[in-house]
Amino acid sequence: MMKKIIPLLVAILSINSFAQKNLVLNGGFEMELNNWRGDVAKLSTFDKKSGKNSAIITQYVGAEWQAIDQVFNIPKNTAAIELSGWIKSDAIEKGQNDWNTGKFDIEFLNAGGKGFQNENIAAVLGTTPWIFYQKTIKVPASVSKLRIMLALGQTNGTILFDEIKAIAITQEELNKIQEAENAKRMPTVISGSYQAKPIELTNGNFENGVTSWRGNTTVSTEIFKEGKSALVLKSTTFDWNGMDQIADVPENVTSITISGWLKSDNIVQGKDSWNNGLLNVEFTSNGTDKTGNDQSVTFVTGTTDWTFYTKTFPLPKDTKKYRIMIALGFASGILYADDVKVNFD
Repeated sequence: MMKKIIPLLVAILSINSFAQKNLVLNGGFEMELNNWRGDVAKLSTFDKKSGKNSAIITQYVGAEWQAIDQVFNIPKNTAAIELSGWIKSDAIEKGQNDWNTGKFDIEFLNAGGKGFQNENIAAVLGTTPWIFYQKTIKVPASVSKLRIMLALGQTNGTILFDEIKAIAITQEELNKIQEAENAKRMPTVISGSYQAKPIELTNGNFENGVTSWRGNTTVSTEIFKEGKSALVLKSTTFDWNGMDQIADVPENVTSITISGWLKSDNIVQGKDSWNNGLLNVEFTSNGTDKTGNDQSVTFVTGTTDWTFYTKTFPLPKDTKKYRIMIALGFASGILYADDVKVNFD
């Protein structure tokens, strides 16, 4: 019996170790700047989030690229990687480009060391206290390594980093994370009964980051139509890159009006005519079974300034839920979205 138990314990411990191990070496800078490449960072023993050190990069003039980086192997059977870290800034200037910020970026590398997909974990401007940033990113096919970059991206100011982590996630663990996110959006049980509060579209202006939206992307605090931020989707490849949100259709309504502001930067259409920047809606009876065809509010290509789009659709029979989709639909480029709203008649 003991022989059977021991392999089981080993398997459990192996799974737990896979899930919890930080792939970043010396991410807390407790061993000074060991394992990090580049000579532009120094240690701060006075201002740190935890431990005895943080890494600090300062540039007063010149607005040059100043960065340290680290490359590590991605374990087998990794479906996604959870990147996180604490960042503090002081007087980081806004540059000419939207990427001229304090930066926590990653780059996926193939077996030959060639980079082919970049992702932004944090973009920081101005003066901010210690803030925790976290983002889970799916691992593309044919990837073997990951490069982490901590930088001032051709801008001036001071940026501090601490507790930088990268945690490998299996497909099973990723499914559980997605199930948990979906569960947050399930109807609320009121006073022990089965009467549920309808789910409404929320955070359409992205003032609360990407709260309520599903997908892996971030917001821009530099380019926005209203408020202080807007959704930004970026892709250098012709893949699907989007965010969505599912909500309930109120009772006794017959039509839905969807509106929003979109801005594009060099969006290149993919293979099919609908492979563009897009704002779409899906109608279902239960969140899964469609009651009609997906409908497009608008398609966007090329480079455009902020433009307001609105469209009204009759609700198909038996529609109980709708899903708003904002995406680069197998197109490349940059798409911004702000102040997305829904109204019913």
